[in-house]
Amino acid sequence: MFPPDLERTKDRLYAAFAHHRLPPDMEACDHCVDPAEVELFRCTPLRDLAPDQLGTYLSNPGTWGDGTELPHLVPRLLEGYAIGEMADWWSPETVACRIEQRWRDWSPAERSAVEEFFRAWWRWTLTSCPATNPAWDLLEAVASLGLDVGGYLADFAELSGEEPARHLAEVLDSWAWGGLLPEDAKRVVGRWLVAGTPARLLWEAAVTSAPSPVADELTKAAELADLLRGALADEGV
Repeated sequence: MFPPDLERTKDRLYAAFAHHRLPPDMEACDHCVDPAEVELFRCTPLRDLAPDQLGTYLSNPGTWGDGTELPHLVPRLLEGYAIGEMADWWSPETVACRIEQRWRDWSPAERSAVEEFFRAWWRWTLTSCPATNPAWDLLEAVASLGLDVGGYLADFAELSGEEPARHLAEVLDSWAWGGLLPEDAKRVVGRWLVAGTPARLLWEAAVTSAPSPVADELTKAAELADLLRGALADEGV
């Protein structure tokens, strides 16, 4: 289901967190979650946890578990979002925000495994149309983890084909409509836009794709990139 690079990073992710187990006394508020559901969750092998089970867990922060259970669940949660099983349970940023609250206490190997998975997931997304997740949602998740989004943005220029340009168009549209990022990531994206790389990539892709509906889509995105570039330059970004 995954391409080879992402499959390898998924395996490394499971291996890095394999020593974590669910706390035997994991509890949840009886008013929020059925105790029988919690018990079934606790007894289900990690890779067999269903999307609805994972989604219900994520829906109850502070009332289900105390965070010590999260490392055990991280590989399955990220895998579920990457393959689209969690589409009914918000975006990847949801689990990224939960990870960010804890991962400074994790080992370098564990943090590296998470980063490698996100990077492979991102590159797979940029080369897939349609993709399992919008590129903007993944960029939000990466930024929520406090990772440098600059390397992710650079992939738009490094990857060839029409697909990355179409995802770039989607990212710019989300940004223009008020998509929110942490301040550090916002500054990186702003400087990237002012430098003109997005506009150049989109104009080049539009010419290559012409004549076609995709070319029209990319032309509109290129015009938007030029507008954003000018506006940000006027603001002194």
